[in-house]
Amino acid sequence: MHKKLVGSAVVGAVVLGVVVVQVLPSGGDTPPPAAPAPTGIQVGHLQVYRSPDAADGRGWDFEIPVPDWPATQDGERATRTDPTGRLVLTTDRIPLAQEDPVSGLGALERTTGHEPGYHLTSVAEHAAVGACDAAEWDYTYQRDGVARQVSLVGVGIGDTMVTIAYDAPAADFAANRSVLDRALEVSDAG
Repeated sequence: MHKKLVGSAVVGAVVLGVVVVQVLPSGGDTPPPAAPAPTGIQVGHLQVYRSPDAADGRGWDFEIPVPDWPATQDGERATRTDPTGRLVLTTDRIPLAQEDPVSGLGALERTTGHEPGYHLTSVAEHAAVGACDAAEWDYTYQRDGVARQVSLVGVGIGDTMVTIAYDAPAADFAANRSVLDRALEVSDAG
């Protein structure tokens, strides 16, 4: 009986030693990586999406000039509405499973729930934004009995897409398109 007790104690000590080794890091282990910083943040009059560079650990910023309008932020999505409540500029960063922005926006258009009165105008290639390939999704919809027009430009950045959407009443859309044109003057600094 004494041998069983000693044997059990030895086995218990070995098991405890294995558990301690698995749970406690040794002196040579590196600490776990820090949680990633938010990638969509506002810095002055810029909406900045930060991207890590996996090759050498450096990152780069995709900076979108935005109007000085009240903003709300929900994760990566930032929405700015002009003081009259008519014009809206929204930026977002989403995963991009497709090879190019046109395919990515086409998939987004097919899988996104649409507003009442939604009507697709087009999904097509857009001129490069900064140094990145881009596509444009144009559509109309109804809100509170008012026809609204939207141009959403998707910019392919690695395995993500940054979107810049301008939404306005159809009657005001063309006269205020400079809101979108200015936002597309991005800086993609490395």
